[in-house]
Parts: sequence; structure tokens; C-alpha cells
Amino acid sequence: MGALAGSAPDIDAVMNFFISDVDALVMHRGITHSIFTALIFGPLFGWLLWRLYKKREGTFRSWTGLVTINIFFHLFLDTCTVYGTGLLTPFTEHRYAFDTIFVADPLYTLPLIVAFVALLVIHRDRPSRMRWSVFGLGISALYMFFAFVNHNSAINALRKAVDEKGFATSRLIATPTLLNAVLWNVIAKDSSGYWIGYYSIFDSDPTPELFYVPTGNELLNKFENADDIQKLKKFALGYYSVSEQDGEIWFNVLRFGQVNGWQNPKSKFAFSYDLSPGAENSMVVQAGRIEGSKRAVLESMFQRMKGR
Repeated sequence: MGALAGSAPDIDAVMNFFISDVDALVMHRGITHSIFTALIFGPLFGWLLWRLYKKREGTFRSWTGLVTINIFFHLFLDTCTVYGTGLLTPFTEHRYAFDTIFVADPLYTLPLIVAFVALLVIHRDRPSRMRWSVFGLGISALYMFFAFVNHNSAINALRKAVDEKGFATSRLIATPTLLNAVLWNVIAKDSSGYWIGYYSIFDSDPTPELFYVPTGNELLNKFENADDIQKLKKFALGYYSVSEQDGEIWFNVLRFGQVNGWQNPKSKFAFSYDLSPGAENSMVVQAGRIEGSKRAVLESMFQRMKGR
């Protein structure tokens, strides 16, 4: 029941079958990921489970706590990633993102899996179960703290690089690369584009090398469907570029990084939405992750993680 409660906010993914690709991007992590929805449905479903099981085990308080805490934990973890989470939907459309951890980080998940397996096989009356619970949650919490610290280091390194470039900006972000919290994609926005680079916590020189990417807004002039463009801009949280390749126009969300940018500054962006009429974009979020999981890319990423 706890696992179901922890997954419940992602029920909005069912709507992907009935709405456009752009609307699916914007709607995901919206109302079902709202604090206000959690405050309503956590106690409600906790009460329903208590009614169902009260003759056998548990109290109203324990069932409500189980459901509500798992839902809020889901919201917190999603907010730590780069996608953006509508914590205050429907009162505001703003999406919150701490940008501190990749959506799937094995070093965060592994302690939880180990504890989960232990709790499956250890009898429920054994006191060692609590130690395994503390181990799983404690190690994962320490790793999350490690990710927050590294994120702060990446932002500070980016500030130093911006100061050396000598341009003014108040928009700085750092996002983790694939499957780790060691190598970071750093972005500084100026009046006409972005300065992008990569920073590893093991770099001997903590100042990242930056390369320039223009916004490319002029490429959007030919599109009549401005509503979809505005939705994509909102989804990008202000960090996007538009590029042209082989006659096709691509909307790139920079917060998701590049497939292999630490090795090739001209590498394609992990999130690239094809603006061609009738283009297939249903896998736009996953496509970059799949391409980034190729052996050659992972090997080059591991080498870059070890420091420059």
C-alpha cells in the first residue's frame, strides 16, 4: 500500500494517451503533484484503508500517515529533479525544481533496494527490521545531501566563470548529468543566449570552460501554432534554444543537458522537440536518456567525472 501511495501522483501519465505531446509535457507533474491534492487525498485514502483493514491491524493515524507521507515523499523527490513540479497547482502554474539529482540515480536507489529486500525476508517481529529501515533511508538521505552540496559547488564554479567572462546575469543553473551527482551541466543566461559548460567536483581547476549557444528565437517566426510554442517555453522555465538541422526546427530544453556535451560542445541536446508538422515527440523526454546510455557516451562521461 505504501508503494502504491508513493506512485499515485504519476497517475497523470494515463492522460498521455488522450492529449497532444505538448500538453502531455505541460500537464505531467501538475495537479496530481500538488501539495493541496496531497493534503486532501492522503487522509482520504488513509481513511479508506483504515476502514478496510481496521479489524485486523493498524490505526487511522498509521494508515493516514503511511499514505500521506509516501505521497509527499514522491513530491519532494520529483522537485529535486530538473523536470519541474507544480507544487502549488492550481493556484499557480509555476513549476519548482531544485535540479539536484538525476531522475534515476543508482547510488541513491541502491541502499533503498537493499533495505527493501532485507525487509521482505526478515520476520516482522524482529527488531533488526528497524535497523535495516534506518540504513536504507539514512544512506539515501546522506547521498541526497551530498547531491545538494555538489549542486551548490557547481553554481559557485559557474559564478566564477561568469565573472571571468565579464557579463552580467542573474540566471544561473546547474543540473546533474546522466545517473550521477558528480558531473554537472552549468548554464548562465545573458541577453541573447546562453553560456554552457560542465563541472566535475574532482576538477583540479574548478572554473568550467563555457561555450556560447544563441537562443535562436528568429527560427520560431515561421510557426503559426504559437500556443504550443508558449507551452514549450513555459515548460523550459526560461532555458531553451531553437536550432535548425536538415531543414527541421528543434526546440531544445537546455536544463536537460546534452547527450555528450562534456566531450563535444556541439553535441545534440538531450531534450529536443521536433517542431515539424505531425512529428513524433511522444518519447522526447526519454530519447536523450536512451542515447546517453550508449556505452561510448557512458565511458566518456565517466572519464570526465574523474576531473579535468
